[in-house]
Amino acid sequence: RVKRTKVLRDQDSFKRNLNLYVISEDNEGNLITSSDVLKNNIKTFLQDYKMINDTIDILDAKVVNVAIDFVAIIDPGQDKFEALSIAINTIKENMLAEKFDIGQPIYITKVYDLLNNLDEIVDVVDVDITLKFTGNYSDYSLSLAEYLSADGRILHAPQDVIYEIKYPNLDIKGTIR
Repeated sequence: RVKRTKVLRDQDSFKRNLNLYVISEDNEGNLITSSDVLKNNIKTFLQDYKMINDTIDILDAKVVNVAIDFVAIIDPGQDKFEALSIAINTIKENMLAEKFDIGQPIYITKVYDLLNNLDEIVDVVDVDITLKFTGNYSDYSLSLAEYLSADGRILHAPQDVIYEIKYPNLDIKGTIR
């Protein structure tokens, strides 16, 4: 079934062409490419609701799998393993609850805020977003450095890309000092 959609005007078209980007999800909630049958059904449905001069291209959104790595300093009186577990679970709960949209950026400062608001964490030294694209991850990759804001606070997304943390138990890691 369709999980997310985004409609953009095709800037390269001389006519009123619209690009409809779609992405579906599998039974486990992971993002997958929409089937041709599903895209044809969407196109048939939209025929009754579009303007006569409009053309609609239904395209696949590209999935980019990412991981989050952080380094934090804990209060000396805290247990390292418990603090690390709490920090990872906090990020997991918040990032999974958010569910990214097509073209939505990742706010790295949000990860800093989540960790800094924990009683166990004194300071966050670093947060890195890395690309995952081998094995069971999406085949699509892009240069994350190209889409990182100048101050390193926001990882922007191209208009046809959706970010996904596919395996949160593996893709969210931390180091405690």
